[in-house]
Amino acid sequence: MKIIKKPLLAFTAILTFAQAGLAAPHDEVTLIEKPVKISGISGIQGFIGDRMSLNRNTYLKNFPIDRYVDFVVNRKHTAWDWTSAEQHGKWIESAYLSALQSGDKELLAKAKKELYRIINSQEPSGYLGATAKDYRSKKRPIRGMDPYELYFVFHAFETVYEETGDKTALKAVEKLADYFLDNFGPGKNEFWASKTLRSPENKGKVLSGQSDFAGHSVHYAWEGTLLCDPVARLYEITGKKKYLDWSKWVVGNIDKWGGWDAFSRLDSVADGKLGVDKLQPYVHSHTFHMNFMGFLRLYRITGDKSLLRKVEGAWNDIANRQMYITGGVSVAEHYEHDFVKPLSGNIIETCATMSWMLLTQMLLQLTGDTKYADAMERLMINHVFAAQDAEKGSCRYHTAPNGVKPAGYFHGPDCCTASGHRIISLLPTFFYAESGKEFYINQYVGSHYDGRDMKFDIEGNYPADGNITINFRQGTDKELNLRIPAWCKNPTARLNGKNISGIEPGSYLKINRRWTKGDRLELSFPMEERWIMREHHADYEKYYLKDGEIMYREKPTQNIPCAFLRGPVVYCVDMVWNPQLHNDDCDILKDIRFDISSLPASIGKVDPTMMAGCFKAKGTYKGNPVDLILTPFANIGQWWRNGEAKPQPWADSFSYGIWTYPMKKKLK
Repeated sequence: MKIIKKPLLAFTAILTFAQAGLAAPHDEVTLIEKPVKISGISGIQGFIGDRMSLNRNTYLKNFPIDRYVDFVVNRKHTAWDWTSAEQHGKWIESAYLSALQSGDKELLAKAKKELYRIINSQEPSGYLGATAKDYRSKKRPIRGMDPYELYFVFHAFETVYEETGDKTALKAVEKLADYFLDNFGPGKNEFWASKTLRSPENKGKVLSGQSDFAGHSVHYAWEGTLLCDPVARLYEITGKKKYLDWSKWVVGNIDKWGGWDAFSRLDSVADGKLGVDKLQPYVHSHTFHMNFMGFLRLYRITGDKSLLRKVEGAWNDIANRQMYITGGVSVAEHYEHDFVKPLSGNIIETCATMSWMLLTQMLLQLTGDTKYADAMERLMINHVFAAQDAEKGSCRYHTAPNGVKPAGYFHGPDCCTASGHRIISLLPTFFYAESGKEFYINQYVGSHYDGRDMKFDIEGNYPADGNITINFRQGTDKELNLRIPAWCKNPTARLNGKNISGIEPGSYLKINRRWTKGDRLELSFPMEERWIMREHHADYEKYYLKDGEIMYREKPTQNIPCAFLRGPVVYCVDMVWNPQLHNDDCDILKDIRFDISSLPASIGKVDPTMMAGCFKAKGTYKGNPVDLILTPFANIGQWWRNGEAKPQPWADSFSYGIWTYPMKKKLK
């Protein structure tokens, strides 16, 4: 048995497609980790399995997709609003993935029907968006939000082809790409951030308003250039060099179109000389993530390491300064300066959660560095489901660490409701990966895996419990890579009853052997319970850009809040589960104090729907001693009390908070 304790940090030597089976035939860089087919994962258990079922059976199946496909097929849209025209792409991809993973034939048939309604509406030119034909012309071939809306159509059709082999979907997405190639390129239309400013007059100009072809002007063309990602993906699928050339042309012009040299200055971010927020006057998180994925795809295709370096540098800066305790990112949809991360308000957008998770997954695939899988775990088990309404499955636009509910769960359909169901449907693609003779387990969600030569079950109730068992039903010669979480101080592992030594947190435990039916791996990740104080805390003051984008200034404060964690699970005080306070929408930072001189007492689950066990802590409410119940932040999607009348959907009926202030003196 060979055990390798160090994480895999560099990309491996380039292998041919036939040797590795990992990269498209046209890629220079082989993925270290390639996700397994989603259809090979079944029986997802526990809290995550329940919430995925809610997403599939309650939200996706009941979503009025016919109405939104009608909106596209009728093609009469001329307004700026994009929320109606981005539903169909995200829903198609979500529905296909959910149906294939769960074996839901009813949902799969519905998804295929809607897919073909869209395909059959495609114009001979290849256009497949919602914009009216009489609005478009050779000089104005698209509406300003078309690239953003169609980004998800591109990816949906490409996913359908890769998962099912549907060549009709592939043909349709090629025609759509050709529409952009015919209308955008050297000597044709370009993705200028302004309706009027051109290079070099646009250099360093602060913009507002709307662009003709690249979304909001305040995004400085990146809302058009994001198409570099799905078009480069099409090159990987087809090998047609025109798609690669077009994607490279797009990326090569970001500096010119935006006027701020933001693409080139990513090197300064990688050098640690610049924060990602300084790249231009407004750095929209979700839009940047989508472009970053395009850069990584081009790195994979071309081997240009400078692209990987740019994205790794940006990721590190964001993770170090702008990532919240739950793994979520974005402040009022953008990245702020320094460590500015307000606790409440328009914080942690669901669209940004989706694209941050996907970007992090791409970096994991390319580098094999477990820090990315650790970040994904934190986001998956804390913030993804906190954004999901526990009754209907809809996802909030923003899910602040401290906030109120149920207001926020009931809106849309809009960009974030659609991004929420998309990321939940994608979750199984993050569990396992393979690489020739190597197999990776990155997320320990109870489930069954049935691959071509490996079959096993993951048992346990992680993260409610840190004990995990992997039972093999079929195996072969493989090097099994088991992610050992960086947060766990004393992990242990046993293979067929024998202890494995030398396990190192924050790395892969790599076991090389012939796996056979009956093999049993037992992992234990003891979960430390701890109070932590918030680092770089400040009070904040809002101000606004010309078009209403929210920005923040810091205000110094001597009050530092605390939070409670058990392992990777973040807890909060939620008024749904604290009726003894008799003030359901209390001001948590003002009225509640915790005694952090001792750890809270474990009380098990206060409700069967909880992700993990709950705790009872000592504290005060408005100065009076009180016991306070702490529940997993992932469960804030329950906005009613069992046995009581439910509040109105738009009410601010219950407050919750991860962060509270500690008592200045210990309770007697």
